[in-house]
Amino acid sequence: MGFACSVCGEYHAEELRDIRMGLPGAIFALSDEERAARAWLADDFAVLDDERFFVRGLLELPVRDDGGRFGYGTWVEVPVRTFRKLMKRWNDPKQFTPASCRLANDLPPYGHTVGLQATLQPVAPTRLPLVELDDARHRLVDEQRSGITSERGRELAAVVAHT
Repeated sequence: MGFACSVCGEYHAEELRDIRMGLPGAIFALSDEERAARAWLADDFAVLDDERFFVRGLLELPVRDDGGRFGYGTWVEVPVRTFRKLMKRWNDPKQFTPASCRLANDLPPYGHTVGLQATLQPVAPTRLPLVELDDARHRLVDEQRSGITSERGRELAAVVAHT
């Protein structure tokens, strides 16, 4: 199902409902040379300066009027001990217990989301763990709790597609 874009005014044939952040914000901000020297990267894991540890998760916003969801494949930062446990149990059928984390990306168009506290919830070895935001005064937290409309989902997709 397509939509008319609120940013460019053009019609887009597919409705974008999944956004994937390529790198944790702190690693993305580095030059290519710095990144090569200071970061270790894998599909779902990343390390910066052997001091900061990141894993990929899925932050979902329920879409109230159609029963769907809008998802951000985002990075979260975890303590080294948690990181080691996650690496060891990532594909284990029992996976891991919920883990405290902090968002490591600014999610457009919300802005200022880096550092929001959350819990990483295991789902299944074949799926990214869910990122459930802790209580905070932030629109992203409100929309994760109460959901969004499909129109709001199209607004989010339009902003992300044009940034």
